[in-house]
Amino acid sequence: MRHHLPRTSLAVAVLAVAAAACWSDDRPIRWDRQRTVLGPIALKTHIAYIDSALDRVVLIDLGGDRPAISHTAIGRRAMYAVPSADRHRLFVITRGEQAIHPGEIDQPPQFWVVDSQRPGAAQAYPIGSPFDRIAVSPDGSLAIAYYSGSGQDAEGVFRNPNELAVIDLASPAGASNPALVTIRSFGTVPDGIALSPPMVLPGGPDAAPRSFAFILSADNLTVLDATHPLRHEVSIRLDLGGAVVVPREVVFAPGSASAYVRSDRARDVLQVALAAEPPNPTDPADNDFRAVVSELGAGGGPSDIAVYDEASGRRVVLAATPDTHEVVVIDADTAQFRSIPIADPINRILLFPDDGPPHKALFASLGSGGAGGGLARLWVLELDHLADPLAQVAPVAITLDKPVHDVVAVPGRDLAMIVHDDARTVLGMVDLATTATAPLLGTGKLDSYDFSPGGSYLIGATRGVARVGFVALDNLHPTDFRLDDLPAHVLATANDKVFVDHGGPLGHATVIPSPTAARGDAIVLSGFLTADLLDEDH
Repeated sequence: MRHHLPRTSLAVAVLAVAAAACWSDDRPIRWDRQRTVLGPIALKTHIAYIDSALDRVVLIDLGGDRPAISHTAIGRRAMYAVPSADRHRLFVITRGEQAIHPGEIDQPPQFWVVDSQRPGAAQAYPIGSPFDRIAVSPDGSLAIAYYSGSGQDAEGVFRNPNELAVIDLASPAGASNPALVTIRSFGTVPDGIALSPPMVLPGGPDAAPRSFAFILSADNLTVLDATHPLRHEVSIRLDLGGAVVVPREVVFAPGSASAYVRSDRARDVLQVALAAEPPNPTDPADNDFRAVVSELGAGGGPSDIAVYDEASGRRVVLAATPDTHEVVVIDADTAQFRSIPIADPINRILLFPDDGPPHKALFASLGSGGAGGGLARLWVLELDHLADPLAQVAPVAITLDKPVHDVVAVPGRDLAMIVHDDARTVLGMVDLATTATAPLLGTGKLDSYDFSPGGSYLIGATRGVARVGFVALDNLHPTDFRLDDLPAHVLATANDKVFVDHGGPLGHATVIPSPTAARGDAIVLSGFLTADLLDEDH
């Protein structure tokens, strides 16, 4: 393997850390601060790490023949980070700090946007509160920072768990960006937020698309116009008179400005259709929409839902109802439905392919290694003729040797990976075109895995084995790639490179140019998390 060392190498970094203990009290504060490294996080052709002590994002660019390392300064004490849907940008929340000791500075909590295509400068938005979760719209135009259920830290006197920071990512920070909003509370706090794709409200004078935030909490669903966050939200009570209804999943149908909500302990799938409504002229903060709520007849407490569009334009909702042993096919426009009996209590639906109009659905009854109800059977349903009421529709069973713990769609393929146990030691692949299955046996737990672009290869690693495993998904041929050190994470980039993180506080990784590369083509990176650190202290 070729070794590529950043300018501040591993050895120099170790000496620098040791020497820091002998410096006077005016040494840089970064040497004494508590350090947490977030990552690695896969972007399009970059790998990102966030260093909470050094206040920076480290980007490893894998777009060329040799890795290139750059740094982007952010605020103090990074807490949470997520990539954008297109994986070009990284969103980071920093806690900030109050200056108490020498070398500290007053800095509020901030939301940072790091663009991998333009490294070196990040865009900051002051968010006012130390939120610890981020929701981003699918088109990347809006973000919402909010508190998780455990997000109330020990610092500060008061916390408002129903506060949100709505950020317009297409505009710079200003007096109204971010917009700080407190949603109405009925005694609960948000469990999650789903942001819609851009949608146009039917029947309204405003034809501009906008995004809506669906805020999930026990017995309550809140809809906020995230494009106009200072307008009033709409609250939908879900209380069934004793049973606590917890919304868990939202899928959007942007063409009809609708959302479909699956909730624990609910009888049916909830359809929330948004329509234009003239605002109150005496209330400048009134919204201009209403939420039309209806129950779509799943009839037995849905455990999973999926929404897709047929070639005719008809929108279809699939809902699994394990209590009734059925999958319900719902016409989202007319609310008419048909029930398809399935012998098993289905709680997972996957559509294939996942990157275009689906033609098949895969159903599974998942459990924890079989002890929690997982069954040794899958079902495949053809979707192309569901609109024909005279067509005979019957799912095809695939019998397996072992119960199913999890099932994962292979990107862009009519293939799925089957996981048979909690430890991910027994796997299989199912081809939906032929319903054929094949086992994949490993030497230990599959601690980290990814799929190459287009689903050509399954890439996996076990922490105690100094190898990366590849499975060519066209013929299921396995190969191994020997490493010099034990792997911690494996990630695939959009240009088919494989990044193996070995862990450690200074940065240690192996870059494999492709799943078919020879060992001599790999590049080992060491010390990249501390590269140029000594230069920055002068």
